[in-house]
Amino acid sequence: MSGWKRQRHPDDVPTPVAVALADFCRRARAPASPALVREALSVLGPTDDAAVRRLTDAEPAATPLGPFAVVEVVRGTAPKVAAERQAAGQYELARLALEDAEAPDDAPLAKPTRTSAPPATRAPAGAAANEKRPRRGRATMNDRIAPRKRVAGGDAPRPRPHQPLPGTAFLPKRKLPAPRGRFTRVDSSRSTYEALLKADAKEALTTIVGQSATRFHVFRALEPGYLGRAGKPLSVADVEGALTRHQLFQGLKTRERDGVLTALATARGSAPLAAKELGRRPGEVDSLVNELSLSRQAGEIRERFAREALDPANLPLRLQLLFRERYLADLKIERRFSDALTRDVTKLLDDCAEAAKTVPELVAMAAKKHALVEELLARAVERLGLARRYLR
Repeated sequence: MSGWKRQRHPDDVPTPVAVALADFCRRARAPASPALVREALSVLGPTDDAAVRRLTDAEPAATPLGPFAVVEVVRGTAPKVAAERQAAGQYELARLALEDAEAPDDAPLAKPTRTSAPPATRAPAGAAANEKRPRRGRATMNDRIAPRKRVAGGDAPRPRPHQPLPGTAFLPKRKLPAPRGRFTRVDSSRSTYEALLKADAKEALTTIVGQSATRFHVFRALEPGYLGRAGKPLSVADVEGALTRHQLFQGLKTRERDGVLTALATARGSAPLAAKELGRRPGEVDSLVNELSLSRQAGEIRERFAREALDPANLPLRLQLLFRERYLADLKIERRFSDALTRDVTKLLDDCAEAAKTVPELVAMAAKKHALVEELLARAVERLGLARRYLR
């Protein structure tokens, strides 16, 4: 395909224009890599950037439209025609034609001219074998790593952007392992873990510990500004080591113990609700309970609220807890709670079954007699499957 020539270098394409075209191609169901987008925009001049922005700000008129298809639309081609060419793979030929136009042609070989000189005498076969052929000089390591010499006043050649294979823009990048040893990358904006162990860091840590309820809150306050051991991300174990170094961990443990027990009591024995009260994840609360040796106290709190949920005298509360399945699962009493409530509600309805003719009338009479919310009792009867028992 002819007519594809660069008007500028791909690196000279404005970044906002390239980003807008990449997003437009994604919406037009033909995603492309940033290098391929800049390659296509290099065909257009700077005066065409405004036309590209006007086209990319609107919704695609046809699909699919890749970066080279958009270039043709800007030049005046109809969007449907460009979409058909994109589907047929013609723009891959345009990309190859652009690369061929950029590559320098090889110099043609000169044809030998006939002269009147006498023909050369043929050497014997042994002489050709004994003749030493010139050896090509091999570049040494010093030649390879030596700085390139540039001519004064000349333009430095720009490296060409890496061109991915066509049709592979949707493939994810490989997850390579993090550099190790002397190649480890350290964020210069963060302090090292050793800085937390110095004596001058104790004052700042004391202030953070005084404002934090748990060690996880201390970790969340330190994580944006510090790295862990060997340049790795900061961890909770690193924070615990720094607090132990400055003798601040015992006081924090005492406050954690009181805070965890208070949160469990406020959440009525539910660990997920206690985690929400503390602003942490449920697994972190469980780890705190094990770390602080609070398994017995936490079990007592859970058992107290489990007995309250199973107490026949708390029937109004139990009707509300029937629809809190997650809370019952946290207390591990789902089966016992369902069986006990079914038994108590059945006994309550049997007392009024003779005077009622329909199930709604029976529920209304039982709710009025025992001072219960009629709607809650009706929902409980339906949830427990007791309505068939009293059908007339």
